[in-house]
Amino acid sequence: MKEKITIVVADDHRIFRKGLKALLSEKDYLQVVAEANDGAEALEMVREYKPRIVIMDIGMPKMDGIEATRQIRERLPGTEVIVLSMHAKKAYIDQVLKVGAKGYVLKDSDEENLIAAINTVFNGGFYLDSPIADQVLSDYFGGKTRRALKKQADPLSEREKEVLRLLAEGHSNQEVANILFISRKTVENHRAHIVRKTGVQGQAGLTKYAARIGLIDLDLWE
Repeated sequence: MKEKITIVVADDHRIFRKGLKALLSEKDYLQVVAEANDGAEALEMVREYKPRIVIMDIGMPKMDGIEATRQIRERLPGTEVIVLSMHAKKAYIDQVLKVGAKGYVLKDSDEENLIAAINTVFNGGFYLDSPIADQVLSDYFGGKTRRALKKQADPLSEREKEVLRLLAEGHSNQEVANILFISRKTVENHRAHIVRKTGVQGQAGLTKYAARIGLIDLDLWE
């Protein structure tokens, strides 16, 4: 059975929190253990429940998401933070990364992006929404190229990336097996591992994820 990923949702809009909780609850391995209305309350909930992930808004009363993230990462390093925000400005993104957030997803993104972020961060990787990923990752990690960042930006092994790239390009399981000189069953196992680690499913999801971590150029496959 897949390990439960415990989550605290911090956002000052109650309706949004309830909707997000309902969305995450559709995945049986995701468990929202608490909700917070502001950064200070988020810190209290993390102390009490010790979740694996906090999904954090930035603009909240009493204590904003940036300061809450800083304190959580300093005091409770077993909890990772994913920012879910309407702000796409680089200044916000730089700040939350510097204080320790491991993911940044825009509120107008597809729900599969948030699920992928949760799985990626839970498995030790970084996740940034595609509209901001290249620029921010390049600056944050000292100007490294996209290719050099792939190991840091996702939790997949090199063989899993090979399989993912070929699947994203539209090859069938059998075609991937033939290209890599492995069995179809091995390809299916790799595919299952990719889904487990990233939470991404379906051809469209695999293609988007492969583009996001730099395995393919999405423009060439549209």
